[in-house]
Amino acid sequence: MMEAKVKKVKPDIRAITRLVPPSGNLVQGQSELPIDPQLAAEAARIIAASQNHYGASEGDAGLRKAVAEKIKKYNGIEVDIDATPVELMVTNGGTGALIGIAQAYLRGRSALVFEPYYPYHRRIMEEFGSKTEAFELDEDLHFEKDDLLARCKELKDRSEFPLKAIIVCSPANPSGKVMTQTELEAVADVAQALDLLVISDEVYEHYVTGENPHTPIASLPGMWERTITVNSFSKSWNISGWRLGYAYGKGELIAPINNAANVIYVCPATPLQAALSKVLMADENYYSKLRDKFDAKRRNFSEAITDLGFDIYNSGSAFYLWAKIPEQYSDALPFNEMLMEKAGVGAVPGSAFADSDTWDRFMRICIAREDSVLEGALDKLRTALG
Repeated sequence: MMEAKVKKVKPDIRAITRLVPPSGNLVQGQSELPIDPQLAAEAARIIAASQNHYGASEGDAGLRKAVAEKIKKYNGIEVDIDATPVELMVTNGGTGALIGIAQAYLRGRSALVFEPYYPYHRRIMEEFGSKTEAFELDEDLHFEKDDLLARCKELKDRSEFPLKAIIVCSPANPSGKVMTQTELEAVADVAQALDLLVISDEVYEHYVTGENPHTPIASLPGMWERTITVNSFSKSWNISGWRLGYAYGKGELIAPINNAANVIYVCPATPLQAALSKVLMADENYYSKLRDKFDAKRRNFSEAITDLGFDIYNSGSAFYLWAKIPEQYSDALPFNEMLMEKAGVGAVPGSAFADSDTWDRFMRICIAREDSVLEGALDKLRTALG
């Protein structure tokens, strides 16, 4: 009699974070860099002026205007902020947008994610009565269009939890992978052929450093009508605790999300939205400076841990490093536990982002830390692995 395969316990990212001192925390995917001083000053001024009351469920008018300008400048997409129903809404972080999408579109249905995947894409869907199905990339993080089409058709045709949407995360959490134009076109073709929604998570768009530029899938022919784009200010403005993000798309797609958000959240934090609206587009070089800062962190940290035996995936972006652990180790889970015990340094084992065993020898390393923290962590890693 065959023994049933034991389901592996996935690493808990937040639990690992609590076990690692701040000096060695390369775990949780948030930027721990300082807040922009002007943004902090604006927030203090607005809060002190008692602008702390309910706002519109779709967000502060000033911030929506600034975000529309940002989308036009960096994504080449014109969003009408006066449209009815709304085409752009401010959300309670990118997570708030995803929760609204799950509530509005995915109860009793499923969404496909590319593995390795962001765990909250799965967790949010399942908490709101949906399912996620993983489509595994190869070890070089590529896929074939015909395989994607066949998998989506199989899921779309089933009676329980039929496929409703494809979730695209580019640059990806955890791998940092930037989808190529060809890959995005393949997803678009499959979505149009099978009449699927595309949920495009573009939180890391401003960290692209490689040869493939960030291309919003909503900008491809025929995709505005079926794409909901989700983004966040948490990473790029170092304000993960403010819980501010946004979603945009065709008004008929956004309206049900706004209805759900109105019930679940009422509105995003009013004074924090107003503060961000004052600075979001004030410095035309803000995002290029952010990219260059992270590219330097990526190059320095990558070179150092390559010398320690890690094999770094050339993702084309620079918020996370996706790395295969040194050859003498077979599983990143005990390897990470060893690093925490011997060096006080931790990252996230690849099994946290996957259903298969393919990624057990990989780790996600977050480099959104002060250079002094990264340098100290490197010293500890050299001692532990030397």
